[in-house]
Amino acid sequence: MNLHRQKNGKNNPKGFYIALGVCLVAVGVAAWTTYDSVVNYAAPRQGTQSEAQSKTAPANNTVSGVYVEPESSKPETSSKKSTKSAASSKPKSSESAKPASEPAKQTTASVTSLSYPVGSRTIVQKFSLDPVYCKTTLDWRAHTGLDLSAKAGEAVKSMAPGTVTKVYKDDRYGNTVIISHGTVEAWYCGLDQTRVGEKDTVSAGQEIGTVGIVPIEKEEASHLHLATKVNGEFVDPLTLLR
Repeated sequence: MNLHRQKNGKNNPKGFYIALGVCLVAVGVAAWTTYDSVVNYAAPRQGTQSEAQSKTAPANNTVSGVYVEPESSKPETSSKKSTKSAASSKPKSSESAKPASEPAKQTTASVTSLSYPVGSRTIVQKFSLDPVYCKTTLDWRAHTGLDLSAKAGEAVKSMAPGTVTKVYKDDRYGNTVIISHGTVEAWYCGLDQTRVGEKDTVSAGQEIGTVGIVPIEKEEASHLHLATKVNGEFVDPLTLLR
């Protein structure tokens, strides 16, 4: 029997290798099946299981490591948003158009400097909020204007474009013309004759009167008393004249 088995074992070696190959194939198939199952579980295919999870996932959550923003929370597209903002910010043609008379008003309102109202720039008495001696009243008082030397009868001219707000005779300063030059209100005092009336529109350099006498300063040399106000407060005319 032993001899018979040894004979058969020596004569049939192929059977052993066939059985071994079958075993290796079976092991390989089992390994591949296990790997494929693990991969499909860890990374589901797009459009199948992952799509179902994204539909049921709560807002601002992640699906398979990717942030998913709910459709309802997305802002409007830039094209729609820019169209709306452009439509709302675009001014109406009626608002942008300005009447022909507007530039004159802007010129008056933008006055920042004034020309001299008389030919001379010689100063008889400076502006001073501190008391100065007055030769006529023989006392000390603030001098809220600027006295410019000028001959009697000399033309007094508007220092800038403006509107006459008042023409009257003052007991202390004589005939006075008040003109609004935008933000500056100018008082031309001590006039002999006046050439304008209230609400008249004047241009720069237009004659508004002639030099006369300032009653409260009649002991001074012949001059024009000029006062200026900004925001209701007296300011030194020299800071505005050019």
